[in-house]
Amino acid sequence: MKFILFIFGCYCIFSAVLDFSFYKIILIIVSFYGIMYKKKIYISSDGITKEVYGILGISKEFLPWKDVKAATFAYKGDMVMVFFERGITGWKLLFKRSDEPLLEEIIKKYAPQAEVDFLGNYTKNSKKQ
Repeated sequence: MKFILFIFGCYCIFSAVLDFSFYKIILIIVSFYGIMYKKKIYISSDGITKEVYGILGISKEFLPWKDVKAATFAYKGDMVMVFFERGITGWKLLFKRSDEPLLEEIIKKYAPQAEVDFLGNYTKNSKKQ
Protein backbone atom coordinates (compact mmCIF):
# COMPACT_ATOMS: atom_id res chain seq x y z
CA MET A 1 0.00 0.00 0.00
CA LYS A 2 2.81 2.39 0.85
CA PHE A 3 4.44 1.70 -2.51
CA ILE A 4 1.22 2.61 -4.33
CA LEU A 5 0.93 5.82 -2.29
CA PHE A 6 4.55 6.66 -3.11
CA ILE A 7 4.01 6.17 -6.86
CA PHE A 8 0.79 8.20 -6.69
CA GLY A 9 2.57 10.99 -4.80
CA CYS A 10 5.39 11.08 -7.36
CA TYR A 11 2.85 11.24 -10.19
CA CYS A 12 1.05 14.13 -8.47
CA ILE A 13 4.33 16.01 -7.99
CA PHE A 14 5.21 15.55 -11.67
CA SER A 15 1.77 16.62 -12.90
CA ALA A 16 1.60 19.53 -10.42
CA VAL A 17 4.91 20.87 -11.76
CA LEU A 18 3.66 20.69 -15.36
CA ASP A 19 0.27 22.24 -14.65
CA PHE A 20 -0.03 23.88 -11.23
CA SER A 21 -3.23 22.83 -9.48
CA PHE A 22 -4.01 23.37 -5.81
CA TYR A 23 -5.87 20.07 -5.43
CA LYS A 24 -2.81 18.17 -6.67
CA ILE A 25 -0.71 19.73 -3.92
CA ILE A 26 -3.28 18.52 -1.38
CA LEU A 27 -3.18 15.02 -2.91
CA ILE A 28 0.63 15.04 -2.61
CA ILE A 29 0.45 15.93 1.07
CA VAL A 30 -2.21 13.29 1.79
CA SER A 31 -0.36 10.52 -0.05
CA PHE A 32 2.92 11.23 1.72
CA TYR A 33 1.09 11.38 5.05
CA GLY A 34 -0.20 7.87 4.31
CA ILE A 35 3.36 6.71 3.70
CA MET A 36 4.65 8.19 6.95
CA TYR A 37 1.71 7.10 9.19
CA LYS A 38 2.52 4.29 11.65
CA LYS A 39 0.69 3.06 14.73
CA LYS A 40 2.27 0.96 17.49
CA ILE A 41 0.61 -0.50 20.57
CA TYR A 42 2.46 -1.84 23.60
CA ILE A 43 1.03 -3.79 26.52
CA SER A 44 3.14 -3.77 29.68
CA SER A 45 2.73 -4.26 33.41
CA ASP A 46 1.95 -0.53 33.76
CA GLY A 47 -0.79 -0.38 31.13
CA ILE A 48 -1.37 0.03 27.41
CA THR A 49 0.58 2.55 25.35
CA LYS A 50 -0.53 3.70 21.90
CA GLU A 51 1.98 5.58 19.71
CA VAL A 52 1.02 7.21 16.40
CA TYR A 53 3.83 8.40 14.12
CA GLY A 54 2.97 10.89 11.40
CA ILE A 55 4.39 13.81 9.44
CA LEU A 56 3.48 16.28 12.17
CA GLY A 57 5.17 14.31 14.95
CA ILE A 58 4.49 11.58 17.48
CA SER A 59 1.32 11.23 19.53
CA LYS A 60 1.43 9.03 22.64
CA GLU A 61 -1.51 7.90 24.75
CA PHE A 62 -1.38 5.78 27.89
CA LEU A 63 -4.14 3.75 29.54
CA PRO A 64 -3.07 2.51 33.00
CA TRP A 65 -4.47 -0.80 34.24
CA LYS A 66 -6.05 0.86 37.28
CA ASP A 67 -8.35 2.84 34.93
CA VAL A 68 -9.59 -0.25 33.05
CA LYS A 69 -13.10 -1.04 34.30
CA ALA A 70 -13.91 -3.84 31.83
CA ALA A 71 -12.42 -5.79 28.94
CA THR A 72 -14.75 -7.22 26.30
CA PHE A 73 -13.53 -9.77 23.74
CA ALA A 74 -15.27 -9.90 20.33
CA TYR A 75 -14.33 -12.62 17.83
CA LYS A 76 -14.26 -12.51 14.03
CA GLY A 77 -12.41 -15.17 12.04
CA ASP A 78 -8.84 -15.49 13.24
CA MET A 79 -8.89 -12.07 14.95
CA VAL A 80 -10.11 -10.87 18.33
CA MET A 81 -11.02 -7.28 19.15
CA VAL A 82 -10.68 -6.26 22.78
CA PHE A 83 -12.59 -3.27 24.12
CA PHE A 84 -10.74 -1.83 27.11
CA GLU A 85 -13.37 0.30 28.84
CA ARG A 86 -12.75 3.11 31.31
CA GLY A 87 -16.14 4.43 32.24
CA ILE A 88 -18.03 5.57 29.16
CA THR A 89 -15.00 5.74 26.85
CA GLY A 90 -12.17 3.33 26.13
CA TRP A 91 -9.95 1.77 23.51
CA LYS A 92 -10.64 -0.98 21.01
CA LEU A 93 -7.61 -2.95 19.89
CA LEU A 94 -7.27 -5.77 17.36
CA PHE A 95 -5.17 -8.87 18.10
CA LYS A 96 -4.58 -12.31 16.63
CA ARG A 97 -6.88 -14.96 18.04
CA SER A 98 -3.87 -16.95 19.25
CA ASP A 99 -3.00 -14.04 21.59
CA GLU A 100 -6.32 -14.30 23.45
CA PRO A 101 -5.17 -16.60 26.31
CA LEU A 102 -2.16 -14.37 26.98
CA LEU A 103 -4.35 -11.26 26.96
CA GLU A 104 -6.77 -12.84 29.44
CA GLU A 105 -3.86 -13.75 31.71
CA ILE A 106 -2.41 -10.22 31.54
CA ILE A 107 -5.79 -8.64 32.31
CA LYS A 108 -6.40 -10.96 35.28
CA LYS A 109 -2.91 -10.29 36.63
CA TYR A 110 -2.60 -6.52 36.18
CA ALA A 111 -6.27 -5.44 36.22
CA PRO A 112 -8.02 -7.82 38.63
CA GLN A 113 -10.80 -5.26 39.20
CA ALA A 114 -11.74 -5.33 35.49
CA GLU A 115 -14.75 -7.32 34.44
CA VAL A 116 -13.98 -9.65 31.49
CA ASP A 117 -16.81 -10.31 29.01
CA PHE A 118 -17.08 -12.20 25.72
CA LEU A 119 -19.24 -11.24 22.73
CA GLY A 120 -20.56 -13.73 20.24
CA ASN A 121 -21.11 -17.47 20.46
CA TYR A 122 -17.44 -18.33 21.03
CA THR A 123 -16.56 -20.93 23.64
CA LYS A 124 -13.09 -22.11 24.56
CA ASN A 125 -13.66 -25.56 23.01
CA SER A 126 -15.30 -24.40 19.77
CA LYS A 127 -13.62 -24.16 16.40
CA LYS A 128 -12.46 -20.84 14.99
CA GLN A 129 -15.37 -19.17 13.27
